[in-house]
Amino acid sequence: MTKHIAIICMPAHGHLTPVLAVTRELVNQGYRVTIPTLEEHRAQVEASGAAAPLYHSPLVEQFAAKKDEMRDAPPAEFKVEEILPMFFGEAGATAPQFVELFENDRPDLLVYDQITWAGALVADRWQVPHVILYPSTVPTQGSNAFRDMVEQIADPGTAAAVQGALDTARAGSGLEPLPVLDFLGTQPELGIAFMTRSFQPEGETLDDRYQFVGPCLGDRISNTGWQPKDAERPLLYVSLGSGFNNQPAFYRTVIEAFRDEPWQVVLVTGQSVQLSELGDDLPDNFEFHAFAPQLEILPHATVFLTHNGMGGTQEGLSFGVPMLGLPQMSEQETNADRVVELGLGRRLPAKPTAAELRAAVAEILEDPDIHKRLEAMKWDIEAAGGTKRAADLLADAVRRFQA
Repeated sequence: MTKHIAIICMPAHGHLTPVLAVTRELVNQGYRVTIPTLEEHRAQVEASGAAAPLYHSPLVEQFAAKKDEMRDAPPAEFKVEEILPMFFGEAGATAPQFVELFENDRPDLLVYDQITWAGALVADRWQVPHVILYPSTVPTQGSNAFRDMVEQIADPGTAAAVQGALDTARAGSGLEPLPVLDFLGTQPELGIAFMTRSFQPEGETLDDRYQFVGPCLGDRISNTGWQPKDAERPLLYVSLGSGFNNQPAFYRTVIEAFRDEPWQVVLVTGQSVQLSELGDDLPDNFEFHAFAPQLEILPHATVFLTHNGMGGTQEGLSFGVPMLGLPQMSEQETNADRVVELGLGRRLPAKPTAAELRAAVAEILEDPDIHKRLEAMKWDIEAAGGTKRAADLLADAVRRFQA
């Protein structure tokens, strides 16, 4: 009988993209894969060969309601008293939906995304191993982000609110209360990280339960056959990802910085920004996209100006493109800082001027050793195994955890 793998994944491009590449490989190996999702991602999921039953996400609705508040907003702070109850609420609301979806079709292996905590609730309810996918860095107790979170939870009011939200979520799945830090510190029987161990901060401290496979790339339905208009000119690719890209003021600054420069610029504006907001006289050396075929653009890019989401960061590294980081949230700040630590790019100020953008690009181009470091990272990525190795690890987990 065909083995069945269920993957519970955050319905966001940065989380889904590597998962779908791995899914295609699993389907090619003869596995049946189910990924519950939302209507906006259904075609994308089904194109991977997975079944795509729909569920309802209160979290996505909350973010959509705040879309206008995010316009030209500064980088978002990680406020534990706001973020964790929101995500625990999502887990509590969606875990029962997933249990119902699989009631008559229990998978042979349950896999879940690192912040899709409904997966942890389902694993505890079914009493099955925790197999976790890490599209972002694996949290370690020595990281600045973890220490900051612990410090915030030490506040009695914050602790009560966060613990109450987790207790409610667990109760909805018939589970006993669990201290917040114990829940957040859940150790997987198998963890698969979509980056190299060398990119993971404190990677040497994590044992072999954590497997670092590097970026998982694959065919995408968004591919268009894109080619640069002028293969002789240097190309600046600018993208702030799909979640925090409502930044028309920043895009106008990019236009001001490079309209008279010998660059061709591909600028991704996202769905919320209209070209009319960027000025009446858009320069000819710019190409604008609401959503871009990133894997087709990056092989031609000279510099990648990015929000440093882990997906985009690893894709840029896969093609050896130096990066300028403009992170929009705490997780992306960690990635941007790691890029700088490893000598693979620079980090921009939160509100860069046109002059600062030009200077940062010039600084990267003048670095005599950056391409040597990028080439070494490309070799590291290739050795990590990528999509095929991730699929093989999950296939092995099906065998191991059923033995």
